[in-house]
Amino acid sequence: MFVWLASYPKSGNTLTRSMLASYFFTEDGQYDFNLLKNILQFPEIGLFKKLGININNEKEVIKNYVRAQELVNKKTSIQFMKTHSYLFNIDNNPFTDLNNSLGVIYIVRDPRNVLISAANHNQKTYEEIADHMINGNILKKKDNSNSTVYAGTWSGNFNSWKSFKTLNKYLLIKYEDLINDKEKYFYKILKFIYDLKKT
Repeated sequence: MFVWLASYPKSGNTLTRSMLASYFFTEDGQYDFNLLKNILQFPEIGLFKKLGININNEKEVIKNYVRAQELVNKKTSIQFMKTHSYLFNIDNNPFTDLNNSLGVIYIVRDPRNVLISAANHNQKTYEEIADHMINGNILKKKDNSNSTVYAGTWSGNFNSWKSFKTLNKYLLIKYEDLINDKEKYFYKILKFIYDLKKT
């Protein structure tokens, strides 16, 4: 079952993923960049290729999101999956379902800082990034290793994952809190994960 690490881009997802990878996939807690390979990003083109899906047909890709997750879902153990997608339902095709999703850790960052970070990272103006954040955007990985990512608007992305809250399967982590008090908030993340294991 997947614990989703969800966030709008440039919000601290990689930091959270790095901390979890060091904790769960090492014996000594020492971080190595290669540890991130233990936490898949979704959507990932390779999964759809394994299913024989034409990755150039976006409708078919979206239609098979849940099947792609089922392909790597180990029902007997917790896995982590990173995404920048909003929790959508496009043409009655859900992003995920409860057969694959154990819960979500949503990482949120002050949108003003997201704007600055995204502008620097993407070499775009503040106005261009603000337009993306307000009106929605689609992300395409430059190396074509991932499928199209439907990030949506900043607020839409943030609010969409709250549906897990009604199931008590939602943890909100503020990037700024994680930076200022890593031990306290990482413990909070670990407690949430271990509590999910009991359900």
